Amino acid sequence: MSKQDVIVFSAAGLAVWLATTLFYAAFGDGLLERAFWFYALNAFAAAGAVAFAFQATARLRRIPRGRRLFPALAFTLPGLAGANLVLAHFDALTPAGPISAGRYGAFVAVILISVGASAFERGPQKARL
Repeated sequence: MSKQDVIVFSAAGLAVWLATTLFYAAFGDGLLERAFWFYALNAFAAAGAVAFAFQATARLRRIPRGRRLFPALAFTLPGLAGANLVLAHFDALTPAGPISAGRYGAFVAVILISVGASAFERGPQKARL
């Protein structure tokens, strides 16, 4: 993995984390946290979108499937650092209480786990005769 790959994956991961955080800030308190099923549906939809963004970036950079662990780390580290900052100052950033901070943390955890799981995805198997 080159330095340019690290920059591209970090920038893409930061952009995706920022988009999901802004989505949660806009709709979290009023819409997402009203019903558990709606919260869970949106968490898994966001996780799928973030995993898709990671896979698309990896394919555009032509990273083979077996070598996507370090790109996944470069993709998720800016979001992990940003999420820690948001959680540390959650009361100052949003008027919601500590329950919303925990739900935002779970939202980010689901997203990071989906990227990690997609990094270990195996390629298609060839048929054996």
